[in-house]
Amino acid sequence: MTLKEFLFDQYGYNEPISVDKIKFKNYSRSWIFKELRKLMDTGEIKRFSVGFYYFPKRMFFGDSYLDPRRVVERRFITDGSEVYGYISGISLLNKTGLSTQVPNLIELVTNNETTRVRDINIGAQRVRVRSARTLITNENVNTLQFLDLMNTIVPVNLGETERYMLSKYIKASGITKDAVKQNLVFFPNRAAKNLLDSGAVYELA
Repeated sequence: MTLKEFLFDQYGYNEPISVDKIKFKNYSRSWIFKELRKLMDTGEIKRFSVGFYYFPKRMFFGDSYLDPRRVVERRFITDGSEVYGYISGISLLNKTGLSTQVPNLIELVTNNETTRVRDINIGAQRVRVRSARTLITNENVNTLQFLDLMNTIVPVNLGETERYMLSKYIKASGITKDAVKQNLVFFPNRAAKNLLDSGAVYELA
């Protein structure tokens, strides 16, 4: 099996391929970079940005482009099996139906960031990245994201529709009182206050 066959079998078209994640037989990184360069020269693979490649799909108007949001997800949120980040801020309010405001940048919290907060561009997509308050795992990601939401909302601004959407989000995410108690320590007191003032505490399993 060639490197091209191996990568295509794993990713297919228009999916971000992180060089850091490529492990092919016992070949070195320098060999992998050399092979990627050959594939780029033939147009079989394209580089999206430093460290990220993809297989473009041939379209009648030319090659397809990689959605930068897929790169954001792969780099900061999940590789499909391991979770290491989550959407936050206005992006989360919009996602949960608590705001109709469409953000012009994606806000997220991730293990894959060491600075407290910074803004970066990934392709044409602006991203605000924050370092995680505690290690994000598959097991605690829903709870941490919920507490981040509690730290963001303004309870007095929640109408009947927003409270319904909040209740729906809590039930769909399976947030429990025990998990919230264990993780509240990582968040400002505002999160606990908003949890009570919004009535969300009474929705927890």
